[in-house]
Amino acid sequence: MKKLFVITALLGVTFAATAQNDSKKPFRVSIGAEAGLPMGDYGDYYSAVFGGSLQGEYSLDDNLAATLNAGYLNFSGKNGSGSDGFVPVMAGIKYNFTEKVFAAGQLGLMFSTASGGGSAFTYSPGVGYQISSNISALVKYTGWSKNSVNGSMVGLRLAYSF
Repeated sequence: MKKLFVITALLGVTFAATAQNDSKKPFRVSIGAEAGLPMGDYGDYYSAVFGGSLQGEYSLDDNLAATLNAGYLNFSGKNGSGSDGFVPVMAGIKYNFTEKVFAAGQLGLMFSTASGGGSAFTYSPGVGYQISSNISALVKYTGWSKNSVNGSMVGLRLAYSF
């Protein structure tokens, strides 16, 4: 319940700030669809990852922004073995090399939705392309580790910002 409260509070703060957004403002919000392929120990048990995320970006200067991201990822089991859900909550930076090309890096926690699943340290570097003023694509690697179990995925986030 505590995790749900923290996530809800973070999302609430993000939504509350959207009233002042446009491309000229220092704060932007994006909502994205995510898909990926599990790797590492998780690649043995899961075949695909699907989900979505909400991200806030605060411009620190023309090329650098601080980010806060929360979402939901569903890991589909192999051979019809069911699925598991995870809620990543991360903060990081985004650097624009050009008007179109950027890199991002985030650190945070990945919470399991399973009873007693706990959380794990998570990191996610990636490179992206700004398709239009409101649409971006990010190819990223996400890794996490807990109790000697290492999980990772290579994914794509396609996002709409406002």
